[in-house]
Amino acid sequence: MNYQALYRMFRPQSFEDVVGQEHVTKTLRNAISKSKQSHAYIFSGPRGTGKTSIAKVFAKALNCLERTDGEPCNECEICKGITRGANSDVIEIDAASNNGVDEIRNIRDKVKYAPSESKYKVYIIDEVHMLTTGAFNALLKTLEEPPAHAIFILATTEPHKIPPTIISRAQRFDFKAISQDEIVERLKFVADTQEIKYDDAALEFIAKASEGGMRDALSIMDQAIAFGDDHLTIQDALNVTGSVDERALNELFKEVVSGDVKSAFSTYHQFISEGKEVNRLINDMIYFVRDTIMNKTSDTEAEFDALLHFDLDTLYKMIDVINDTLVSIRFSVNQGVHFEVLLVKIAEMIKGQPQNVQTVATTSIAAEPNNDVLLQRMEQLESELKTLKTQGVITTNASQQTKRASASRGGQSKNAFSMQQIAKVLDKANKDDIKLLKDHWQDVVGHAKDNDMKPLVSLLQNSEPVAASETHVLIKFDEEIHCEIVNKDDEKRGNIENVVCKIIDKTVKVVGVPDDQWMRVRTEYLQTRSNNEKTEGGSENQVAANSTEEVDVVQKAKDLFGESTVNVLDEE
Repeated sequence: MNYQALYRMFRPQSFEDVVGQEHVTKTLRNAISKSKQSHAYIFSGPRGTGKTSIAKVFAKALNCLERTDGEPCNECEICKGITRGANSDVIEIDAASNNGVDEIRNIRDKVKYAPSESKYKVYIIDEVHMLTTGAFNALLKTLEEPPAHAIFILATTEPHKIPPTIISRAQRFDFKAISQDEIVERLKFVADTQEIKYDDAALEFIAKASEGGMRDALSIMDQAIAFGDDHLTIQDALNVTGSVDERALNELFKEVVSGDVKSAFSTYHQFISEGKEVNRLINDMIYFVRDTIMNKTSDTEAEFDALLHFDLDTLYKMIDVINDTLVSIRFSVNQGVHFEVLLVKIAEMIKGQPQNVQTVATTSIAAEPNNDVLLQRMEQLESELKTLKTQGVITTNASQQTKRASASRGGQSKNAFSMQQIAKVLDKANKDDIKLLKDHWQDVVGHAKDNDMKPLVSLLQNSEPVAASETHVLIKFDEEIHCEIVNKDDEKRGNIENVVCKIIDKTVKVVGVPDDQWMRVRTEYLQTRSNNEKTEGGSENQVAANSTEEVDVVQKAKDLFGESTVNVLDEE
């Protein structure tokens, strides 16, 4: 006997054999057992989900000579004849090739004759949406007043193309895509029945590649078995579908994320030389990003980490970009160019969002540069203090220090904050005002939320007041862009000042500083203040009073930033 394809060999022969369509099979089985079947049905849904298979099982169950419980016996002559396709009372018609008025008129003329060997005549019209308007009109009258012995089953993958007048005259069943777990279980049953050795990963990949269609899954499995040896492996499944495994995709994404587009192009061309398909490759990329999103949202440990350090918004945009390419290549003759452009688009999109990239890495090392800068500054200050004590105040040194400070301020004027504005706050800062503001800062944020001030909420929810005086407030922002908006956008800054005034009943001016610059700014301010106080007099008495002034500076630092933050090093 000639070899039979798996999807034909394991086609359901009873309602119990059907996988994943219980809402359909249960309804039809009960209708038959209660003799309440309709004269017309519409079976709609994705390809390979069992529409025509269930239609033939339904025809057998209606005409079965042995059983009346809604299941066919598959033993009587009627059931066997329908299974073989030899029963003249079950007529299958392909509407894709028989879509004219004449074909439907032929059905209309013959349907009035009684069945020759069965109880019911069953017409199964596949891809019924392909019928012309005239053919639908010819079918309409028959569906409206059919003979008692005739039942029509209309199967389609595109129910929206069927006229409403047809739909309203039939019972409609929407078939769903079969779940991946159900497909895997069915594939295991087939493999065990056929005595085929397999890897679980291979069956899971085939189930995912079939996209909910059991027929597609069995066809891919059949092809993979023929491609491989005696054992079905994941590599066999990848080769016959033109897909790549997640490890290779992970390496491709790593190259794109690092900006090495040239290497990404080479990897892509290697995939093509191995017989991979562009369509399947893009689908695999979508699934890869989707799996990354699932791992991030469920806190699941992932084996492949090329995209784990991106935030969810970036991953959502990445899926949109990949999906747009998938749509565009359907109408393109040069799919390879579209894929190469896709790699460049992803790389450029990542470059355009530096604040969202490598968040894990930056948070883990963010404190280190600031600590190094602080230590260097303190060592420099300690050295200068010793020089002042042993040699006195040198005017040139002071002038150089002033120039250095002014140069650093000038350089910072291009940044998101201004040292001059920050100095105005720190010069008159005190503990009482900052304590008042910190105690009520959540009230400020809450007021913005309660009054639906969304722009202010996005600015304030990751902020913290770090210094305050009677007239000014210094706010630290996690994102530098938020700091820049507050310092440069008069309207936004005015709105924040109004909210602060309502909460603490004080009119203040708001100044912003980035979180990653705050340690350096604070150190520079203290150093500049200390040097200015030591160089004001220039006399021996002034030098002798340095220790008192140092105490004053230390106390000022404690007042500004809190005693737990300030550490005093003994110069001796």
